[in-house]
Amino acid sequence: RLLDVKQFVNHPRMSAMISTQDKDMLSYMTNLKVEELTDPSDYRKIMLFFRKNPYFQNEVVVKEYLIHVTGYRATHLAPIQWHRRFEKEVYSRRHNNSSLNFFNWFSDHSCVGSSRIAEIIGEDLWPNPLRYYPREKGPTGTGHREED
Repeated sequence: RLLDVKQFVNHPRMSAMISTQDKDMLSYMTNLKVEELTDPSDYRKIMLFFRKNPYFQNEVVVKEYLIHVTGYRATHLAPIQWHRRFEKEVYSRRHNNSSLNFFNWFSDHSCVGSSRIAEIIGEDLWPNPLRYYPREKGPTGTGHREED
């Protein structure tokens, strides 16, 4: 399954949390994968794959969550290796903008509300990616193909 920035920005709840800079960063994403394990407990591993980009060096960014009755609880974030010219902005955004947005979720393990983004990815974007893929306009301009 291939997911890219289009599904993120077309998702009604996710799009509200994505800035212009987030869209640019996500434009380098080549795929997203979610692994689910149920033994010994419910656990979800979110992996975002990226091509070479001006923001960070990682080819894969991994966030791991335990799933409880009360929701997702972050357990691990692989450190992001930011490019030097971007490190200052990362620090500034993290400390001057505490609102829930994709960048804060992506770069900070303790981001308030990060479980909501993990939940959207794990329970909606990953299992239903085509729902959020933009439709091509058909000859009638309706976005649907005419039945033969």
